[in-house]
Amino acid sequence: MPAAELVDPMPFSWWWPWVAGAIVVLVAAWFVGVLLWTRRPAGAPPEPTPAPAARPAAKASTDPWAMLRATTLARLDEVERRYRAGDVDARGAHLELRAAVREFASVRTGVDTTTMTASQARERRETRPLAPLLEQSSVPAFARSSRTRVTRSLDQARARVRSW
Repeated sequence: MPAAELVDPMPFSWWWPWVAGAIVVLVAAWFVGVLLWTRRPAGAPPEPTPAPAARPAAKASTDPWAMLRATTLARLDEVERRYRAGDVDARGAHLELRAAVREFASVRTGVDTTTMTASQARERRETRPLAPLLEQSSVPAFARSSRTRVTRSLDQARARVRSW
């Protein structure tokens, strides 16, 4: 390439150094702001520490799952009340029953049972008590019609929750 065709590089625009300086100032201001906003004032008292958890009363139940059982049994009672009131049909009641029992089993065992089938529940030692309930409620929950009574299914679910 001949030397006569070479062109000098274009100079920077006058405002680029100002943009660079502004970015540096903004970053420095951000660091100072974070330091000021996250520090407690020098004369401020320390934040209170939470009180230690209360010890259970001497006459309290020794069952660590009592609250979970009570919540699940109340949920099953609500399913029965809604079924008797006609708010849900037998299929809907069985679906709600399955959801309540699965949630109980998930919390009780630490194993996610939300999508577990009866055969999968039977394979694991922790979830084995859930398998009969899933088997018994699968036909009424997914078939167009079923002869399974909701009250019988609820009674069996309550018995399982109380004994597990």
